[in-house]
Amino acid sequence: MSECLRYDDGSNEVPAGGTSPVERVIVVGAGIAGLTVANALGHAGVECVVVEARDRVGGRLHTVDVGGTPVDMGGSWIHTPVGNPMRRFADQVGVACREANPLDALVVYDPIESRRLTQDECGRVLQIFAEFSDALDDIRPQLGDLASAAEGVDAYLDGLRLEPGPAFWARAFIRMMLEGADGCAAEQSSLRWLWSTHEYGGDDLGDMPEGGYRSLVDAMASGVDVRLGVAVTDVLQRPDEVELRAADGTVERGSHVVVTLPLGVLKHGSVSFSPELPPDRLDAVARLGCDRFEKVVLTFTEPFWRSADMPHLVVLPDNPDETGFFVVGLDDIHSAPTLMCLVLEPNADHLQGRTADESAAWALEKVSAAIGKKCPQPAAVAVSAWAEDPYAGGSYAHIPPGASPADVDLLGEPVSERLLFAGEATTAARMGYADGAMSSGIREAKRLLQTPEVVLGPIDAVRL
Repeated sequence: MSECLRYDDGSNEVPAGGTSPVERVIVVGAGIAGLTVANALGHAGVECVVVEARDRVGGRLHTVDVGGTPVDMGGSWIHTPVGNPMRRFADQVGVACREANPLDALVVYDPIESRRLTQDECGRVLQIFAEFSDALDDIRPQLGDLASAAEGVDAYLDGLRLEPGPAFWARAFIRMMLEGADGCAAEQSSLRWLWSTHEYGGDDLGDMPEGGYRSLVDAMASGVDVRLGVAVTDVLQRPDEVELRAADGTVERGSHVVVTLPLGVLKHGSVSFSPELPPDRLDAVARLGCDRFEKVVLTFTEPFWRSADMPHLVVLPDNPDETGFFVVGLDDIHSAPTLMCLVLEPNADHLQGRTADESAAWALEKVSAAIGKKCPQPAAVAVSAWAEDPYAGGSYAHIPPGASPADVDLLGEPVSERLLFAGEATTAARMGYADGAMSSGIREAKRLLQTPEVVLGPIDAVRL
């Protein structure tokens, strides 16, 4: 039986904005933010129900079995795990984590020159990428607050005066890393607020939980009252209660509601609020971005890429309108003959309207070019489609030019004493991260309970 521990959201301050008595809380969304709120309230003895439109818990933390290998189709890593509350929760509930940084064993393939970069060339590219962050203090004032990350990359590389080959490799690799971090094209990412989130310790591509994130999601959901298949359409506030209405006719009433809808869903406006959300909230929702970051996962009978000496792979673009293609060999991490292909903007457009097999063929064509021979057919395939998912509306939040972290933090403020919000898009400190969503859930539980810390752990666990 797991123990229970106390957590805060990075601060011992008690958030303002709630009202008593807190009698029955309804949480919209069973992602990690919503489950964290409900878990903390359950330990405090507060009645709480979570309503979830999907037929599963976890939201964008979604682990599927691909040919017997558990693979996360949404969030995969516990980024910067040292001191990270998600890693602490994994330790608490007995979920082992493995180091999963692929950059030290990365092979880079240039399709224009039809060759792999040498070890020295790869090392130089990684060094140029590492030095980019140090150059930002000089570049940002030159380009102004409305500049994009793409403009910043170009200005940085122009200043280095590299030869054409290294300049192409460095530009493509830096853009790929930025686009992977923000889940959007570099043109859609703000240079002013690039890498502005709080960092814990350890590698950014730090740990992966064994068995996938579902092991942590299931632990957080243990003992929580979750109602699946309930797609909320209306959130109504009254002087003494809140009422939620769902597409199937379900009606839930409570003293408070915590909305954990993803930014993409808020943008689509599929849930109506009465009274309407304030204009400043709607403006913040409109300014912030939520684009595409998809995965193609391929499981084989054996890790054939090992014989080609390619534990992990980046295929650089041969088209200026596309971005690099990142392939992580999970055999190096989970001892499984599985490739996890990260498909970033704008490459993700290649997956739209395609079957899983067609998407797999597109990905394998890139891998085959890098290996120099045709790849075998996969035994199993899985492809994500977060941008088309009506309950996600995209991958995760980012800050475009013209927006700011203040927009993100505004979304985390209560609209009223009874209407609260949580989720990765409501905390600028860790926007876009699963642990940020978890911390936002802790924040709202603290607000409701008016305590500096909350207790988390399987509800049936023994408290400390």
